[in-house]
Amino acid sequence: MKNQTLVVAKLIEHGKQYELADSDLRVERYHVAKLIEHEKQYEQLGADRVPKEVLSDSFAFLIGAAFNRRMPSEKAWEIPLCIKKKGILDAAKLATMEKRELERLLESLPIKPRWGLEEGSKTLKTAARLVMAHGGDATAIWRNASPREATRKLQRIHGVGRGIASMVVRMLRDKLNAFYGQEHEIDVKAGVHLKRVFKRAGLTETETDSAVINAARELHPEYPGALDWPAWDIGNRWCFPSGPNCAACPLTAVCPRAI
Repeated sequence: MKNQTLVVAKLIEHGKQYELADSDLRVERYHVAKLIEHEKQYEQLGADRVPKEVLSDSFAFLIGAAFNRRMPSEKAWEIPLCIKKKGILDAAKLATMEKRELERLLESLPIKPRWGLEEGSKTLKTAARLVMAHGGDATAIWRNASPREATRKLQRIHGVGRGIASMVVRMLRDKLNAFYGQEHEIDVKAGVHLKRVFKRAGLTETETDSAVINAARELHPEYPGALDWPAWDIGNRWCFPSGPNCAACPLTAVCPRAI
């Protein structure tokens, strides 16, 4: 009888732990649902808009995406269009231009890369060379590749790390209908906004890249990258590093506010 009582006690204890774990899981799923809901609202508002002229030109898209770091995205997308107006948005031409020629080209643009002409010229040249390595067709970089393969290829562009490459792959899926049926391989970009939101919302214990990437994979395995923009937007608009506007945040009903 005593042993049976101990077994029952253990079963009850395990049941409570199971309920707690299930409760935590429900909260996490609610977080995900709210993020996905915000993503839909984000799309309806036309946020993250890419000019049609960029979307219709795969090389322009690649150049704009490569410059889309540490500067407003709307300005980054204008850079390839400015180059196009000069008549030299051509991978074959750009791949053979000298460093100083590329720097002069960027210097002549009304919008310039935030991190300088020398770094910008390297980004431009390596992007053009990557395209030429794929027969002069930018779409060949991702057309027959998996998201993970495309992510690796894109990192051959100067200044494009794993985070930017993941962002580009997600945009290729969302904007240019690439990688359908392979969304499970598309990761979030582990940027500062996303890491802060995930940590404060209780989705991760730390703000490391690996923590948020793995959390997104576990919480939304069918398409981890879908959590990217809504979390980024929440971090940008409400979940500030200091003085966050928790009352207005879409996650306020469930966020533990681990600040």
